[in-house]
Amino acid sequence: MLSEQAKSDIQNLMTKYPDARSAVMPALHLVQRAMGWLPDEAIQEIADLVGLSKTEVNGVATFYTMYAREQQGKHTIMFCNDLPCALRGSETMLEHLEHKLGCQAGQTSADGKITLKEAECLGGCDHAPVMLIDGAEHLQDLTIEKLDEIVERLRKD
Repeated sequence: MLSEQAKSDIQNLMTKYPDARSAVMPALHLVQRAMGWLPDEAIQEIADLVGLSKTEVNGVATFYTMYAREQQGKHTIMFCNDLPCALRGSETMLEHLEHKLGCQAGQTSADGKITLKEAECLGGCDHAPVMLIDGAEHLQDLTIEKLDEIVERLRKD
């Protein structure tokens, strides 16, 4: 499943740590960037390379929210549900997004374009509500109208 290049990159990562097993998180990031998510077969291959059990690697992959254990949409929306965002209407906005996408938070739209996830905090409390698209585009001061525009833009991509 993993390409020879990915295996080589993981082995290179392992040389940067006193204990090769410490490379598990960078290895997970590397594989997720390449594949878009972390299927069981990839978890097993990472485990074999770094010298951990599949259960140990899966434990890391499921503990941290930055790792995807299910196939994701082309785009991922992380929508903040922390208190400052909630005080500015994020609950209503999340419900609007779920209705517009036709899926609940934690799921992917039927067209496979957008995965919607909740996040505890995205570091934009002074401009709540906020969301993060594809781990890179931080959007603040959201409104229902802005959400509609964003979803339409992502669907066209």
